[in-house]
Amino acid sequence: MLASGDWGSAMRIATVLGAAGLLAGCNSVVSTTPLFSVKDAQGQPQLRSGVWLDENAPCDFDRGKPVSEWPGCATGWVVRPGVVMAFAGTDPPNPGQTRYRFVLAKGDPVTVQVTLDDGGGAPPTYAYMGLRPLKLDAQGRVIEYKMWMALCGPPPPPDPTGEHDATTTRQPIDGLLMDASKHDCVASAQGPVRESVRRSEAWSRDDKGRDRALWVRDGER
Repeated sequence: MLASGDWGSAMRIATVLGAAGLLAGCNSVVSTTPLFSVKDAQGQPQLRSGVWLDENAPCDFDRGKPVSEWPGCATGWVVRPGVVMAFAGTDPPNPGQTRYRFVLAKGDPVTVQVTLDDGGGAPPTYAYMGLRPLKLDAQGRVIEYKMWMALCGPPPPPDPTGEHDATTTRQPIDGLLMDASKHDCVASAQGPVRESVRRSEAWSRDDKGRDRALWVRDGER
């Protein structure tokens, strides 16, 4: 299982990239070294730079205001090439804690690799998600997408007795090794990650466990 600091970072980056709900539990694919690079992103439409919004925001508000002034019911973030800057509600952005590097690796679906670095000197962890562009602009940049977490294997059935973990798979995908805690799994090659991304989309059927986000406007505020 990710360390508590890594989980805090993972929760935040997943929120701003649109998949926070799935990080509430475990069963997530991680790696200790980066498995994808900018070379894997060649030919893949990238996210349009600017202000983005979680489409699940349950409120109406002035989207023209700086993201730091958005109400707590809305989650916004700023995208730069290969970097996302996260901040929510009225909390001011802190670049030292809220910038995350990511790679959109070409594929069907897209594999997203996010670097989780707590800045405390510990080696970074890499988390994985799947993404499907829903809309492109005239220049071929992604302006709307849905996203889901890459899971170690199919979620287990509910256990009314409480004797077994309700989130961790009992059938990990080949090539994914469960960590010492048996809550998450570690990948060492692209293939198992891509397989997880592909199969995890179906495990989030009917859009449950998927999140959607859309580009709002240019700018970094």
